[in-house]
Amino acid sequence: MAGAEPSDTMKIRPILLGVLVAALAVGSLMPAEAAKKKKKKPSGPVVMGTDAADDWGSAHGTEIAPAGGPLGQELVEASIGMADAKTVDFVITLAELPPTEGLPEFTRYVWTINIDGELLAIDGKFTNYSRGTCDPTAGTCPPPRDPGEAPFLVRGNCTDNGGTAVTCEELGLVHGTFDTAKATISVPVPLELLGAKPGSVISHAIQPGSNFSGVWAIPSVWASQADMPHDELVLTKTFTVPR
Repeated sequence: MAGAEPSDTMKIRPILLGVLVAALAVGSLMPAEAAKKKKKKPSGPVVMGTDAADDWGSAHGTEIAPAGGPLGQELVEASIGMADAKTVDFVITLAELPPTEGLPEFTRYVWTINIDGELLAIDGKFTNYSRGTCDPTAGTCPPPRDPGEAPFLVRGNCTDNGGTAVTCEELGLVHGTFDTAKATISVPVPLELLGAKPGSVISHAIQPGSNFSGVWAIPSVWASQADMPHDELVLTKTFTVPR
């Protein structure tokens, strides 16, 4: 009928249509927002390199290789991930670890890495009272200290002293975890201590003078000699700190 008012149903329809359009628009944005949040999560570990499980001390002949496993010096894999948004987790996988988790004082583990062009070493043992208590060459003594269990020294500014020794400044001390069941050693290091930031690239490096590179496991009391039986793992990939 001419001039008739719209019914209540006809009035409601535009409102319902508007609500439906708004709901669809919000729904279409949710996956994008979820994807953004997912990208911000710490990245999973990257396998930086692998090594044969029977080549410890190979420069001294294959007959001594079986000793590398019980010593906890037979390297198998090295990986890097994020323990949290501000901490990089360096993980060494071995063929085996001693039942005591590690050998106190005797076995030394080193990550030799390059971070944005700067060489660093993460250097530690199951216990390290021989050097971790007092190391004049690293600028950490006096006073003596208790380095604690599984101490790993973050070292930089390394100098080759004519091929006789390599000295590095100690930048900080962190503590690792030795896991016998998994035969792994995990060493969490804060980004600040590494001098790293989101976007920083961690890669393979060679220590000046000694020519040790990547990850290496070697007998040591206070220091290590290049001609000692040891195992060395080359890092073939890079790790980028997530943004």
